[in-house]
Amino acid sequence: MKFGGNRGQLDDAKKTAAGRWDLACEEWNDQIRREHEAEVVAPLNDNVAELLRAVDQLITVFANVRRECEFDPND
Repeated sequence: MKFGGNRGQLDDAKKTAAGRWDLACEEWNDQIRREHEAEVVAPLNDNVAELLRAVDQLITVFANVRRECEFDPND
C-alpha cells in the first residue's frame, strides 16, 4: 500500500481550496462570510491538516513494517 501519491493529491487539493477561498474573500467580506469561515472553512482546514499528519505517520509505520517483513535470502 502506498500513501505518498494520495497524500500529495490531498495536500494539493487543500492548497487549491485555500487559494480559491482567498480569492473569494477579496470580493466577499461580510458577516456571513466570516461566520462561514469560522464554522466551515477553518475547521475543515484543521481537519485536513490533522489527516495529513496522520497519513505521514502511517507512511512511516508502513515503511517500517515493509522493511521488517522483507524476505532476506541471506538470513
